[in-house]
Amino acid sequence: MKLIFITREDNQMPAARVRCYGFASYLKKQGIQTEVFSYADNLGAGSGKNEVLMRFRDKLRYNVEAFQYLYKKDAIFVLQRFNYHSFAPWILKLFRGQKLIFDLDDWEAREEIKYYFGNISSSKAEMAMRMIAKHSSLCIGASRFLVDFLLKATQKVAYIPTGVDTDIFMPQAAQRDRENVVLSWMGTMHRLDNVENLEFLIGCFNEISKNSDNIRLEILGDGVYRQKICELIEAANNKKIMFKKWITPNLIPEYLQTVDIGVMPLIQDSKFNKAKSPTRIFEYMAMEKPVLASRIGEAGHIIRDGENGCLAETRQEFISKLKGLIKEKGLRLNLGKNACRTIVDNYSLEVLSGKLLTSIKSL
Repeated sequence: MKLIFITREDNQMPAARVRCYGFASYLKKQGIQTEVFSYADNLGAGSGKNEVLMRFRDKLRYNVEAFQYLYKKDAIFVLQRFNYHSFAPWILKLFRGQKLIFDLDDWEAREEIKYYFGNISSSKAEMAMRMIAKHSSLCIGASRFLVDFLLKATQKVAYIPTGVDTDIFMPQAAQRDRENVVLSWMGTMHRLDNVENLEFLIGCFNEISKNSDNIRLEILGDGVYRQKICELIEAANNKKIMFKKWITPNLIPEYLQTVDIGVMPLIQDSKFNKAKSPTRIFEYMAMEKPVLASRIGEAGHIIRDGENGCLAETRQEFISKLKGLIKEKGLRLNLGKNACRTIVDNYSLEVLSGKLLTSIKSL
């Protein structure tokens, strides 16, 4: 048996890095032949913020090249997400009967969807995702929201979150800034949601920092809305807020050694936020960093409030719990240790690749 993971993203993007290259590596250790076919890494397609620069004809050309390459392969295709890169493997599925596993870890359709005659969607992307799911040999949902969505099309669904490589992300001897408690937000900046969430976070931090001299907020990321976020930070006029340029994934564990608290506010109760399997939460927790997150989507299932992290619903609750984490070092350390234990037991790539292999063997 051979698996080919198919993604449009390069190996620096979280989904491709973990769900394609990560799973492929761990499955290979278990004796399964694996390969990753990335439109970005193999064919030179734009990835991340560069994807928006591609024209329709570029995407069509990459699908033709992918079809020519994949046509020769006798393997099970693992299609990571639905997007323009779905067409080549889907055509091979239709005309060659290729076994296809549909791995969905993101919401790639509209937020507001109308249905006509019961099942006809106003979103072509949503209809396409349901169609691919219906005809796939197996579907994988990275969040409970996506599992529920996939179950509307097929009963062949497995829940496998994104997780983290605990051989890379593991607790180290503390290298933190001893004078300051460092709060960290990190991620991509490709959506207006990111701007809104960081505006909320900066507002909360500004209120707290008025009476606290020993705290610092670091915002680390890159994307099409980077400039807007830099403008937000400048407008805050708070020297305790720092913007850090994006770093390559191999440097993230070293960076996280300098961090005390991970923060992930989500102020939109949206399909997109409910669908996410948040890579950064897994990475913070694996490094024994307590996380304060909004009680939306997967965070509410991963984090047990007050036991292995903190959850908040309102602005005042977010501020209150952040103050508690800043003030109580013992609480931070205890939550961090429990967080790491949660990851090792349930969300490591070793554990999740085993679940994936079990699901694949049942085909």
